[in-house]
Amino acid sequence: MLAICDGGRSRTREHFAARFGKADESIYSLDGVHLRDVVLGLRVKSELPDPMAILLTVAQNRFLLDSLRGEGFLNMRLTDAELGEVIGIDPVRRVFEECIASRPCLMNRDEHGDFQCSTHGTLFLPALIKGSPLWKRVHEGLRLFDVSDQDLSAVTSFRLDMVQRPRFSAELLPPTVNSPGTYGFLLGDAANSIHFWPGRGLNSGLASAISLARSLNSAWNGRPFRDADFLRHEAAMSMLQYRHKSRAWKAMVTTDDQGVTWAIKDIIDHGIDGIDGIDGIDGIDGIAEEPDREADTATLLARMAAIRDRLAPRLAGMPDDEAILERLRTLEPRTLRMLVLSGAWDTLTMGGEEVDIDIFYGQDSTAAAAAVEALEPATRQ
Repeated sequence: MLAICDGGRSRTREHFAARFGKADESIYSLDGVHLRDVVLGLRVKSELPDPMAILLTVAQNRFLLDSLRGEGFLNMRLTDAELGEVIGIDPVRRVFEECIASRPCLMNRDEHGDFQCSTHGTLFLPALIKGSPLWKRVHEGLRLFDVSDQDLSAVTSFRLDMVQRPRFSAELLPPTVNSPGTYGFLLGDAANSIHFWPGRGLNSGLASAISLARSLNSAWNGRPFRDADFLRHEAAMSMLQYRHKSRAWKAMVTTDDQGVTWAIKDIIDHGIDGIDGIDGIDGIDGIAEEPDREADTATLLARMAAIRDRLAPRLAGMPDDEAILERLRTLEPRTLRMLVLSGAWDTLTMGGEEVDIDIFYGQDSTAAAAAVEALEPATRQ
């Protein structure tokens, strides 16, 4: 057997594409165009306590601080226009390179304060241009999450898109007189690469590995495997795909009051550029006007207060109104407007029942747990 778990861009999976079938992009497309988000990943150290960081993250869809005690990545959802600025430049040959845009590479801050790719020797161009619109917006995100300039230590990018996979288990090589057959199994991101905005990627990967292990444990009897041995595993993988990708799709799009679906990145773009509004989206109906700082601050404060009240029973130390206002006062009016338009996380539709793979392995799961428990005394000794 071959476990294929080499990431969302798995070359092993593509090598065996004829066995696993062609993935369907249409389910995660708008107007026939496959939807893709590009996120700028900023390695930072924030001075904010975790409760405040969580509240600021959930209240909008532009920035996501993924950290523990302030250290981690501040992820910034980019518009299509901003994506054009995400390039590196070779300072010696004076040519543009796409290492951060297509690989992507991690660009660490060097002793001169530049963000340099150690593999290709390129520098992150927006950080070198004083008037770069993208870099100005990066600093708005740093201010929102109380990150000083010296605590931004690296830059990278992530491409996030999803497809519907037809199957996750396949016979890669049939048995011959001289060799056994080989089965292949897609696990982790190679099986279900999802948008990380709402999380669940690690959960999905671990669940897929546990499901396969339980199938192998129950089916192995010294004789060759057969397709029927992986019926329950295939069902578990399909359930994981349905649950986690339906949740992740809600992190990429929003729906107006007429039922029309829009990409969140396009809503953000309207907030940045102040162009004609979109009918049906709260805050951008008709012709956009100059941002009203007081009105947008009040809107964000009310939104965050409602989220705070909902989270307070589960998360101690939530900030008061004055602490929230202190953070919002650091931002430019156009940034406040963009945060208002981006909307809060759609936690209602993302919530609900989680995948329980034990429903496919009821007695097997109990037996496996009992076996592990029986081994624990010997392990401790």
